[in-house]
Amino acid sequence: MLLQTHEIDTINEILSKAQGDNRTVLFEHEVYDMLDCIGLQTPKYIFVENESEVNNELISQFAGKMVVKIVSRDLAHKQKYGGVKMLETSESLYVRYVMSGMINEIYSHFSDGEKPTIDGFVIVEFVSFKQGLGYELMFGAREDAAFGPVLTLSKGGDDAEFFAKYYDPANLYLSPLSAREAKASMQGIRIRHKYEQIGRSYYTQMISATLLKISNLLETYSFISAIKPKYHIKALDINPVVFTADDTFTVVDGYAEFTRTQENELVTNADAKGLGGFFKPDGIAVVGVSSQADKYSMGRDIAQLMLDMGREDIYLVNPKGGTATVGGNAYPLYKSVGQIPANVDLYVYTAPAKYMQGFIPEVPNSKCVILISGIPSEIEYATFLMQINKVRKPGVRIVGPNCMGVFHSPSKKGEGVDTLFIDAERMPIKWDLASNTALFSQSGGMAITCLDNLFNYGLFRAIVSFGNRADVGIPELMAYFEDEKDVDVIAMYMEGLSRGEGRQFFDLAKASKKPIIVFKSGRTQAGAKAAASHTAAMSGSYEVFKAACRQSGVVLVEEIDEFYDAIRAFSLLWKKRVRGNRVAGVVNAGFESTAGADNLGILQPAQYTDATTAKLHELNTHGLVNVPAPFLDVTPMSDDKLFGEYIIALMEDENVDCVFTAIIPHVDNLLTADDQCENPGAIAMRIIDIFAKYDKPMVVSVNAGQQFDKFVRVMEQAGVPVFKDIRSATRELERIVKYRLG
Repeated sequence: MLLQTHEIDTINEILSKAQGDNRTVLFEHEVYDMLDCIGLQTPKYIFVENESEVNNELISQFAGKMVVKIVSRDLAHKQKYGGVKMLETSESLYVRYVMSGMINEIYSHFSDGEKPTIDGFVIVEFVSFKQGLGYELMFGAREDAAFGPVLTLSKGGDDAEFFAKYYDPANLYLSPLSAREAKASMQGIRIRHKYEQIGRSYYTQMISATLLKISNLLETYSFISAIKPKYHIKALDINPVVFTADDTFTVVDGYAEFTRTQENELVTNADAKGLGGFFKPDGIAVVGVSSQADKYSMGRDIAQLMLDMGREDIYLVNPKGGTATVGGNAYPLYKSVGQIPANVDLYVYTAPAKYMQGFIPEVPNSKCVILISGIPSEIEYATFLMQINKVRKPGVRIVGPNCMGVFHSPSKKGEGVDTLFIDAERMPIKWDLASNTALFSQSGGMAITCLDNLFNYGLFRAIVSFGNRADVGIPELMAYFEDEKDVDVIAMYMEGLSRGEGRQFFDLAKASKKPIIVFKSGRTQAGAKAAASHTAAMSGSYEVFKAACRQSGVVLVEEIDEFYDAIRAFSLLWKKRVRGNRVAGVVNAGFESTAGADNLGILQPAQYTDATTAKLHELNTHGLVNVPAPFLDVTPMSDDKLFGEYIIALMEDENVDCVFTAIIPHVDNLLTADDQCENPGAIAMRIIDIFAKYDKPMVVSVNAGQQFDKFVRVMEQAGVPVFKDIRSATRELERIVKYRLG
């Protein structure tokens, strides 16, 4: 929520005065003025330009106890040089004496030519508070280039940075926060447990209110602001803010940096206009197709992929003209896109990079372009972008350069698109009408490995490899696919975020009604540098990115295998009904039961109905099953039929919300071998039927080696979420239940 007009006018006056004094840092008393304006409790204070202004009447308001601080535009750490003194006196003469001594002490640390400017003194009321963890806090804020204002909340005091580094990291929040979000955020701070123990639970409300006020300030004075502010607050540190003896929450010290707002700094909404041509085009031109049949041609391969999709509206371009044979048929090679005698919505550029800048101006208004090629090696990326934007016609949208482009499966309404240039014999892309996931990746290689790891399922309705992002990136794709009815789940791999792009991502994710699964590289300093060199984009702080995901409801995974697993779970289970968090399991080995129980998270072991308990006792013919335990160990004695009946009993129990099953397929009683697993009545076929029949989420773990690949593949191809171990299975079941329950 933005500040009120009168608050903005007051703060603008404070900032304008500082700017007029050639400063980008506020003095401490100016920070007090600003914080007091937004409703925070500040101590009494007086600013004087020199010690001669101090008299007994002036200092009488401090009741004999005060803190005197040097005010200097040149000193960031005043205390280090003797610029902070605590006094207990009512004599102005002594205060003036101390002030003179402070100046001399500070100057003693510097040579004659390097002495700092002393702008005055601030005399501050001494604020008494109890020394102890939780009684002093630090609020901070920084303007992140990708995300805008990021707030921090941590322990305050002189050792705040040390504590945050080695004991308890600072809590991060992206502004703006609503009142509800500020209140809810207090559940994540650990110190609240102490407040509850000492009967001061209302302290969290005071912290929440302070966080909200600072959020409003930062939202107003940042590049995400709905108004165009005159200034940006680049940094704000309020350290400490203390709970006093009379239970006020009072600012003790503050620091702020600001800058004048530059033109074109505000974040705009992600523009999804015109993206339909990438995924549902009427007419496709492939530029850079070789006429030489014995010469490798990426353009020819892409044209073949389009033909494999059933498309007939393909047009090939080569400045030399001639013909090219694709799919056994000869196609004319048009010398320019202007010669194509039909409508074309999508242009796929596969020619050498050096000709790219001449090609872009030829693309008609409001058409789509995929630049497979990288940028010319002799120019910098920023220069390339400037040149491209200068010559492209209005409404032209670009994916790439340096990308694999787009895949979109055919639908009932039209043919699909495939520019990923992966030979179908090496890795065909599976899809069907149930495919419901869109995958965005800055890396083409990552998109391919994701396809490979989830190959048996055919989950992907759309895949976009956008590379260096001259135009279309993650925010634009999020905005477009949010409205695509055939897409239920959005997954993305990202490396870097450019200025303001993180804010677009955050706002879109927060508003999305679809689960968004993210894996991000560049988590370390070395990784961030590598990502920047690959994508020509900034990576930013991973901790800020994590905070953005947490606050916006994004499913952030930090291991690549978990990324594949999360996509598998959300894609296949999204249409299942999640009623609650009560879980039951069926396993045929004791350690699977124990390992599953160790990874439940918010899941709670189910308590069966009497009818289910009776049914389980009836099924327990060999007397080895641990009825009525929530995780049934049916032992290697159970055959396919009995194993399946145990699963059905749990699926039909109204006290069970979700189910996991773990299979050790090596036992003789189960038909799991290659020549058995597809037999009617085999456990794989039974699980397929059970998964299709019931609307409860169910996951399957198969802990086995390559000799049981077919057993796993049979279930995967039928859309059953199968995981390589029980920990992964229960982790993903818990993840989707937690997401659906909010």
